[in-house]
Amino acid sequence: MRRYEMMVILDPDLEERTVAPSLDTFLNVVRQSGGTVDNVDIWGRRRMAYEINKKPEGIYAVIDMTCAPDAVK
Repeated sequence: MRRYEMMVILDPDLEERTVAPSLDTFLNVVRQSGGTVDNVDIWGRRRMAYEINKKPEGIYAVIDMTCAPDAVK
């Protein structure tokens, strides 16, 4: 098992109440592979360095986790 830090950028059109359930989609993959989620830090809406899909900002979250290398592929 290795420790990883993953940054997730979600669509800025998501409502605040749907951010946590959207992150759970990513976290369930880690948990199902036998890993653990150590910390979830939601940074909120931030401006990106460049547009992605014609959107200048996104909702940032940083996830610290411990899992097997196959789980992050």
